[in-house]
Amino acid sequence: MTTRRFSPFAGLLPLSFAACLGLGLTAGIAQAQLETEPHPLDTFIKGITNFSQPTAIRGTVRYIEKDRQTLWLNWEQRSDERPLFESGWKLVPGDATLAVQPRDSEQWEKLSNLSKGLPLELIVQDDGKGHRHILSFEDISGPPKIPL
Repeated sequence: MTTRRFSPFAGLLPLSFAACLGLGLTAGIAQAQLETEPHPLDTFIKGITNFSQPTAIRGTVRYIEKDRQTLWLNWEQRSDERPLFESGWKLVPGDATLAVQPRDSEQWEKLSNLSKGLPLELIVQDDGKGHRHILSFEDISGPPKIPL
């Protein structure tokens, strides 16, 4: 008669399987709960980069990409206070860079000659295809305009 030898760890296999299954289910439930509430940073970034409506921005010229007709800005402020954008300016945190495109070739001719570091105020809107088009822009390097 032969005797069968069992490993002392053979009883741990079903227990290990049950533990892994329990952890997997717990992780799945936790992931489902996390997906229902977006992270506050994600919400902030989506809000600040939302240009579905005309939005005023201020920044300085960082780079002019002539091949793609794109103006890169050191983005400093944003305002959603339509229609005049005279108030409601909020600082954009960090070292934000924003790419914007001209609305037409006539506007590009004016933009392509701007100097690096020039402060600008622009009205920008997303075209629905992921491009932020400049509706209007103004050089704000001079003294503030004071009505008489």
